[in-house]
Amino acid sequence: MHPDPCRKCQDPYDYSCYLIDINVMTILMGVVLIIGSFLSFTPQIIKLFKLKNTEGLSFQMLHLAQYNQWSLLVNFFMSQFPQVMSCGNTFWKCFANITPQINSILCFLGFFIPFLQYLYYQFREQGYSKSLQQNLICALVFFIYMFVTLPGFILSGLFYSVCDSTFKTFTFIFAFISMCCACVQWIPQIIKTYKLKAVGSFSVMGQCINVPGQVISLITLIMSNNGWTTWITNIAQLIMQSVLLVLLLRYQCCEPYKSANKQLQEKEKIESDALLKENDEQ
Repeated sequence: MHPDPCRKCQDPYDYSCYLIDINVMTILMGVVLIIGSFLSFTPQIIKLFKLKNTEGLSFQMLHLAQYNQWSLLVNFFMSQFPQVMSCGNTFWKCFANITPQINSILCFLGFFIPFLQYLYYQFREQGYSKSLQQNLICALVFFIYMFVTLPGFILSGLFYSVCDSTFKTFTFIFAFISMCCACVQWIPQIIKTYKLKAVGSFSVMGQCINVPGQVISLITLIMSNNGWTTWITNIAQLIMQSVLLVLLLRYQCCEPYKSANKQLQEKEKIESDALLKENDEQ
């Protein structure tokens, strides 16, 4: 284990003094959050696998989600780097402190897998079209961003950590990137859903689980004594995802009912007109 650059604990190889006592309720909420995140992203992955098409799903949303979730993940681990390192000293207390970070890994994978699925199914639908080539370039730019920042935040955490002002500045920068992406990430999907006026390949079930999960995530982050830079993104995502969920429920539940009701009224009108015509002829 690498020694703590901040030397907060008596033993430089001991990070346990960074940990706080987490009550049982907060731990349970963290576990529920992890399970909920897994359940919320699984329906979208399964639906894409079954339908094998990209209709109704916005690539721009998935692309921005990569920057949002990865930047949020980096921010989480940078702001709580000593707590993560403490897992080598006391695992269970460390686990109780970093449940939001574990959840952020699941959230990243929950968008990363559909991102790869989208590219694959777009290739099956269109071949090497101009649209696919543009999307592949976007994907390549993100992969470069990810692989450059990965060793950067790990090495800076090992040698500078949370007591360094430059380290704190970069922690804030990643939080700001994540927040900006969270604010605009869902806009392309909201616009596409509104224009299409249909759910398409987007999972309503996953979104129904995801929105309450954002509320639990926000509460857990605050109760786990995480800084405001780690949970402000959740507020932005909660607002945008709630708007999208309202649209999805409208087009999934309300519109088919209205359409069926309209068809029934038209059928009754045709039958009524036919009956009146028959009576007039008699």
